[in-house]
Amino acid sequence: MKIYNAIVKDRHADTVAYPFSDRDTAIRWARQTAKEHARDEDDYEECKIADWEFYVAYSCEGDCIYVIEYEVNATTKERKGF
Repeated sequence: MKIYNAIVKDRHADTVAYPFSDRDTAIRWARQTAKEHARDEDDYEECKIADWEFYVAYSCEGDCIYVIEYEVNATTKERKGF
């Protein structure tokens, strides 16, 4: 089973992971959340990072949200990109 964790890294708050069962839903949530938290349109920047499903920075301080895929089964937990 695959899950997609949207991880919010904000310098002014704890890092938080939000699990999703669908890749597109996780990315849509990450985009919307980053746009809501961006102070300025210029701060919003999507980038491609190898083995990550999605990455967006939303502040000049480096605050970001990224989505990574995890493969979970009864015996192991594997994550892609690390």
